[in-house]
Amino acid sequence: MALTGSTKTAIWAFGEHLLLCFVALALSSALTGCAPRESTKHYLKECVLPEDQTGTLSARWKKVAVPIAFQQGQFDASELQDMIEAAKTWNDFYAQSLGLSAIDYGDPANPRQSTASKPSELCSMGLLQNGQFTGAVVIYKQSRWPYSNLSDAIALTTFCKMAGTPLPYMTVAITELNYQYFFVSGRKLPDLQTIVLHEFGHMMGLNHSCEMTSKTGTPNCTHPSINPDYLSALMYPVFGFDSSGLGEQKRVLNTNDQGRANCLYQDMSTLDN
Repeated sequence: MALTGSTKTAIWAFGEHLLLCFVALALSSALTGCAPRESTKHYLKECVLPEDQTGTLSARWKKVAVPIAFQQGQFDASELQDMIEAAKTWNDFYAQSLGLSAIDYGDPANPRQSTASKPSELCSMGLLQNGQFTGAVVIYKQSRWPYSNLSDAIALTTFCKMAGTPLPYMTVAITELNYQYFFVSGRKLPDLQTIVLHEFGHMMGLNHSCEMTSKTGTPNCTHPSINPDYLSALMYPVFGFDSSGLGEQKRVLNTNDQGRANCLYQDMSTLDN
């Protein structure tokens, strides 16, 4: 199947708000990054895709758990822990809802890291070969943000996909975090766990719960009768900052996030890997 062009999903900052533009776990050993945590949360186990959100699923992986890796030597222990917690949230959910492994970050005490440079031609490579992962989705810290026309972007997730039914299949992805204009002293400080949790939602295949402009298959966030569940979703595209510049925390998946996420992988056992 022919690969399509790459899709970029960015997190933007506007004034006192972040506009998040665009874009589970088998019971494995507790020593691996796929291992579920003890949890008392009760998650939806069904696919729930409201009629006005039919365009909010972008793609899915043919195989999970998706391996991730952190750019080697760039993140401190606290940052790594925040990002691992984000992965664990998705892992907890998919373990209970569908019995799947979602995100594999390696040994929790020594999470997977990568020395790989950001690829110049992302879509020329693929992470799945003969049904097995041969690489990882790398999370990069960009202390020099390479997108001069996207200086307000807090993070950018880029992925490539190929044709599939009923959804395209992801073939490769990367996430970049903007450490030039955010996350550092003197700049606004988004909640890293929240931002990465949202980005992992995109990595798994979710688009936003709504958008700030009209779009086929995606509700308009500004519509007066918008479903309040869309507004409280992790995948809602706007986050706020307090007066000191600290970003809003949103570290849970609401029922809208859960129902749509189940739709991505509910038939995982039938996929031809």
